[in-house]
Amino acid sequence: MQSSYDVVVLGGGPAGSSVATVVAAAGHSTLLVEREKMPRFHVGESLMPETFWPLQRLGLIDKMKQSDFVEKHSVAFVSHSGKESNPFFFREHDPRESSSTWQVERADFDKMLFDNAREHG
Repeated sequence: MQSSYDVVVLGGGPAGSSVATVVAAAGHSTLLVEREKMPRFHVGESLMPETFWPLQRLGLIDKMKQSDFVEKHSVAFVSHSGKESNPFFFREHDPRESSSTWQVERADFDKMLFDNAREHG
């Protein structure tokens, strides 16, 4: 381990790991610090289509496609009274590849992002 870094990122969740990847890829020496061991449990498994673009910037689209994460093409909501909405199919509103996304296991997803940051330095 180095004795000094250009950037120190605190927190290895999705935001911290993503920042560390981008900063390291730009050529800065980067230290990513996470107090918990990866993978770790966390809530927040439902990705939306717009996450395609940051995942692409991070170089993770191929890994996401090869992962065991369930591909997601739509979303529906349930009210407090139990009434279900009609499904909203993403591709009907945007035909691009980015209209499909994934339902992730956060522990595995966070570890993928964390490992990606490590691979970038």
